[in-house]
Amino acid sequence: MTVGIILGIIVVLFGINQVVMLRYVFIFLLSVLSMHAVAQETDSLFAIRKGAKWAIKYELKQWESTRMLAQRYYVSEREFEYEPDFDRTKKMVPGTIIYIPVTAENYSLVKPSALDSRDMHELYFRVGPKDDIALISTYAGVTKSTMRTWNNLHCNSLTEGQTLFIGWVRMIGRDTTDNPTRAAAYPPLPVKPVVVDTSKLHILGGLDTVYNRQTNNGLNVLTEKGTSVFFEKGGKTTAFVAFHNGTPRGTIIKVFNPGTNKTIYVKVLGPVPDTKLYSGSIIGICEAAKEALGIAENKAWVELSYPAN
Repeated sequence: MTVGIILGIIVVLFGINQVVMLRYVFIFLLSVLSMHAVAQETDSLFAIRKGAKWAIKYELKQWESTRMLAQRYYVSEREFEYEPDFDRTKKMVPGTIIYIPVTAENYSLVKPSALDSRDMHELYFRVGPKDDIALISTYAGVTKSTMRTWNNLHCNSLTEGQTLFIGWVRMIGRDTTDNPTRAAAYPPLPVKPVVVDTSKLHILGGLDTVYNRQTNNGLNVLTEKGTSVFFEKGGKTTAFVAFHNGTPRGTIIKVFNPGTNKTIYVKVLGPVPDTKLYSGSIIGICEAAKEALGIAENKAWVELSYPAN
């Protein structure tokens, strides 16, 4: 949406009524910001080791089919695998676990050019208890040196829960379905009214409102992806707090967990402490926020949004 189009809308509305104009412009901007937020919250893809290859573990959602997923990830339906106890003779229902193969047809080890990057997305892997850099590099088909360079590693040591970049996967993005063929990769989801859960407003502590003010309703935002760690916090405040480098004390950060599709807002207390607990992390968040993010571990991959200045 260009600035010219927005200004044109404002001019037309101004001729009607100034109060009505401001109301409609506000609603319009909120709609644009909501669509932008959806695009941001769905851009992290993770692979697992499945047999001798990578695969993307996917939970089938309502209105989706394997044909849609095959079109979306550029693979054949015949190559899909399912949970061992799934009866393939029965109709697939929402919640069915599908393993989408990462193959030579949809996987690349070369950074795509600007012309080829439309459907190419960064692919990540969470390090397990028995994983090492040699094994992960073998699965990716690169040398250990390349894996270190990709992830800015200074040695071969890895820690459980660490997130590694492992290449690019070809996938039709939700925001690029500009013709009927590509649009078929996503189901026509029915529009549902937005219901605000007032019972949880005290958990946010009004930080979402402050975030909107600090970011000019999401128009002035920087984003960052990486690992979060959690620390114990004393005191009686219900607002979530955090440590983060590069943002001043009092900044409100929007924290999104792509693994659970949950979002919280945290208030920055200061920079990340230089201790072993926070090694390799981009943010430290109070332990009370773990339940709101839907996680149980002491580390999690998160996507941050915060004021640009």
